[in-house]
Amino acid sequence: MKGTIEIAGLVLFAKHGVADEEARLGQRFSLDLDLEIDATDAVKSDRLDATVDYGEVIAVADAAFRGKRFYLIEAAAAHVANTLLAHFSRVKSVRVRVKKPSAPVAAAIDYVAAVVERKRDG
Repeated sequence: MKGTIEIAGLVLFAKHGVADEEARLGQRFSLDLDLEIDATDAVKSDRLDATVDYGEVIAVADAAFRGKRFYLIEAAAAHVANTLLAHFSRVKSVRVRVKKPSAPVAAAIDYVAAVVERKRDG
């Protein structure tokens, strides 16, 4: 049985970006994570060890996103997606959206975002 774990609006502070000010001052980012899993065992057993612990997903995504500096949010999103797939064997695919609400652009915007999707091989 196909299932999805969604984590929306994970707000993290990091120093990503091309501009010197972004590296020096940092800014808020918002991540949306969608993890496709096989939910069969979780639905039958109603046990945490039969699924993916979203608290652990948040901790792993946080560490991956803030563990190094990225110039591009595309690269940051890909790193988070790859890290989640490597860490959680139950995850079949992952979609990571990184939103940058304070992008240094000459326009009034809600945010800019990059979305990356990864699937497990096999």
